[in-house]
Amino acid sequence: MPVRAATFPDGPDSMLLNPDITESQWRGERVRAGLRPRIVLTGLAGSALVVLAVVAGAAVVALGVGILAASASVFAGCYHAARVLTDHRHPPDRPCRLDRAPGAFFFRSRDFTDLGTAGHAVRALIAGVDELHRSPARAWIDPGVPREVHQVVWQVLCCLDRTRAARSLAGDLAADPDSEVGELAAAAREAVEVIDDALDEVVRHVHGCLVLTRAWEAKLRHGELATRTERTLADLPSPSEVRWLSEAAEALPQSVFAYITAARDITGAGAFPWEQPPSSWSRLRRILLRGLSRGASSGRALARRTRSGEGLS
Repeated sequence: MPVRAATFPDGPDSMLLNPDITESQWRGERVRAGLRPRIVLTGLAGSALVVLAVVAGAAVVALGVGILAASASVFAGCYHAARVLTDHRHPPDRPCRLDRAPGAFFFRSRDFTDLGTAGHAVRALIAGVDELHRSPARAWIDPGVPREVHQVVWQVLCCLDRTRAARSLAGDLAADPDSEVGELAAAAREAVEVIDDALDEVVRHVHGCLVLTRAWEAKLRHGELATRTERTLADLPSPSEVRWLSEAAEALPQSVFAYITAARDITGAGAFPWEQPPSSWSRLRRILLRGLSRGASSGRALARRTRSGEGLS
């Protein structure tokens, strides 16, 4: 991916990689980061200690220390190699190779915050390149188009970086009241404005690319949702299955009632509360039975609507 999220001394930031750096060159930078002198020396010392301990039959402690040192050097090398692009929290007096030459390997979005409105445009361009390369619509367009967008945006950032001296010169000339110097300041400002106008055009065209890809992403999402909806609805129970369940559940209370009343008659347990005269019911029992009767009526009404198809509409 041409845009990476990385951590710097001033916090996390996004950076645009140089499109002219090949993958083999990036692998070389990872190897250099993993083979730092301190890591190499630690690994060699640990390996030598292991060899001496085995040959001389030294104590197990020496052998363990040698193995630990060698393993730690291997782990540290892999760790630094994997994070060479994403971790730039180096001391100011000891920058890594990628940080020593700003603009040689990448540009940060914060590299252009001192350029005013141009800094906002740079952040929009870097975010646009990232979105275009991550978009699902990328599979439907020519692979060369995202690479070309990356190349154009990188060239724009290079041009902006070269305007720093001109912007500073225009500010210095504008502070001089001399008329001839004022003309030079106007010429410098005009040259910078031409580049800023071109930057705005590039931002507009990249945004147009994103508008098109977003529209196609919406089409893709709609098609996916339609397919999922059709598949999900096909997995639902059919109306006949629902009606069969309702009919099967309706017969259950009758079957249980038959067994319960038979058990009552066999054991002589006496009448159930609902079989006694209402006058003998307690107030609480009447309330409970009234609720049960309402629930049973609602259940029968729901079953009738289910059988007639009203509950499935």
